[in-house]
Amino acid sequence: MNAKTMRIHKEARSLFWPWCAVMIAGALPLLEQSHSAQMGGPVWGGHYLIEPASFLGFFLGLPLLATLSLGNEFQYRTMSLLLSQPVVRMEIWGEKMSVTIVAALSATLVFGVSWRSALDQAPDLWMAAGAWIIAMIASALFWTLIARSTLGGMVLAGGIHYFFFVPWLFRRDWIPETMTARSIAAFLVLGYAGVMLWLGRRTLARFQATGGMAGDDLLMAGPRVMPEALAGWLRCRPTGAVLNLIRKELRLLRPLWLIAPLGLVGWMCLSMLGKLERGSVPAMIMANGSVAVVIAVTPLIAVLAGALSLGEERSSGMHSWHMTLPVSARRQWLIKLCTALFAGLVCSVLLPILVLDLFGSPSMFVDVHGGTVWAAAILLLSFASFWCACAVNGTVRAALWVFPAIGALLVAGGFGNWVAPKLVDLAVSRFDPFTDFRFTNAVSNLQSVVILATPLRLITLLLVPTLVIAVIQSYRMFREQLQDSILSVTRKLLPLAIAAFLGSFSLMALYVLVADARQQMWAMFRETHEAIEKIQPGTAKLDATHPLQLTAEDLVKAAPLSPRTQRWLRNSSISVAADKPHSGARYCCGENSRGIRFAQDKDYLSYQAVIHLPSGADCTISFQSGRGNGFLGGVCK
Repeated sequence: MNAKTMRIHKEARSLFWPWCAVMIAGALPLLEQSHSAQMGGPVWGGHYLIEPASFLGFFLGLPLLATLSLGNEFQYRTMSLLLSQPVVRMEIWGEKMSVTIVAALSATLVFGVSWRSALDQAPDLWMAAGAWIIAMIASALFWTLIARSTLGGMVLAGGIHYFFFVPWLFRRDWIPETMTARSIAAFLVLGYAGVMLWLGRRTLARFQATGGMAGDDLLMAGPRVMPEALAGWLRCRPTGAVLNLIRKELRLLRPLWLIAPLGLVGWMCLSMLGKLERGSVPAMIMANGSVAVVIAVTPLIAVLAGALSLGEERSSGMHSWHMTLPVSARRQWLIKLCTALFAGLVCSVLLPILVLDLFGSPSMFVDVHGGTVWAAAILLLSFASFWCACAVNGTVRAALWVFPAIGALLVAGGFGNWVAPKLVDLAVSRFDPFTDFRFTNAVSNLQSVVILATPLRLITLLLVPTLVIAVIQSYRMFREQLQDSILSVTRKLLPLAIAAFLGSFSLMALYVLVADARQQMWAMFRETHEAIEKIQPGTAKLDATHPLQLTAEDLVKAAPLSPRTQRWLRNSSISVAADKPHSGARYCCGENSRGIRFAQDKDYLSYQAVIHLPSGADCTISFQSGRGNGFLGGVCK
């Protein structure tokens, strides 16, 4: 193996795992379509996340692949070593460009196959998307050299071309239709790509690596964009250790303050849509473009808010030095965590809401419940990013681990939902816990609790225990020297996955157990109702003062009862009397595989059978006499 092959292998290794992540994001729609075709519908609860995940993989993953090869040199401070090798710089440029092109184009091919059905409906979008990809890949090396970081290269290479090509991606009227116009457009795009390739070669040939351990990242150490008064407030003071730490965190989040206006532009465009004519070309372009900006930039801001500060300290080697400061590690960790969550909440939730309030009608976009859910999602995403920054070295590595980590927890929770019904059914079939009426009635009365808890499943039994463990883990990892490897991160994710599995499993098992108990109670009510119908087909003589008195033996003689119903009704007395007309029933035991179907509110002339059990419990059954399907419901107290 010669030196050139070794260098190419080095470039390929640095791109391998990010390339795998982008490929998986691109293949998600294809896998979902295949499984849906086999199973006849969505096969998992998170299928609605497929399209956003694939969208983010395209507009964020491809710029990452295009800039990561050279960005890694700046991140790991190896740019000086790279340029000091006895290798012509143009050869280095060619090797990096060749690996970048192969990685980006192979990922683009997967996205093209997955999105083929949608793109076939608008064939001209192929040309617009291809133009964006060509321009972005060709200029990625130049913009990464200008920004001197992977993050800056992504923002410049992806963001600048995104604003140029977003009208083409969402508005077909802007795409050339004649062959001459298309030839001119292709010539302009290829000409621009050629110029950017030449600029990249020229910039690399003249590049001088300067700076110390802190580096000279354009976003971190570039010219000031903040007012002098604000910049002066963020400078450290001789006194006030806690305030100095907060100022330091805000300064480390400087790239976030530069990227946040990009998302605010999208929110501003959304808020101004109400002032444009609905269906007009400007309104369509603004709507599609602003929605795309919001979807792409807002999660990026939340991820950077959690990973940027700690990631930059770890990659520059300053984190170990900060642990020697006369400030407890717990206080430093708490300040970093609170600052990260605050920055994510402000940039991704509060500022967009303020923009919508100032430039548009808040009622069009802002909803109290939806805003609360959105704020919770942003806080969770920022915390997940902070946890990843505690687990790995570097901002980029932490950002790359966020979505695989969240996906692993979702898979663990989904597996708990899947396995719980099977294990509960197996346990019920083997041990039959419903032989005791008191236990069955107590479990069935938990239905209202389970129904109220089902919408809060992730919060009550999945997120809360998992978050507690994650908070404890993040503090421990914050103080430790990391073993930055895939196996190490997987071991740290394992307790969180177990907590997610157990939480989801517990709630689903409780739900299935309650449904089975209700089904057993419903079987007793139905059999009792059918037997009473055969004993007393007419109800004209029934009233509250002269009820019909029956026993379990009378029911057995009239209609066959299951052994369990006979055991429950042994030595019980049953009173049947006409009931007053009332609206609805407490619950209605509709015949379904799981759970109870509630009756709609409707006036019934019903009749009641009150079962007095030897245990002291009273069960009331409501029905319409003379009809085979007249059973309305029942309840036991």
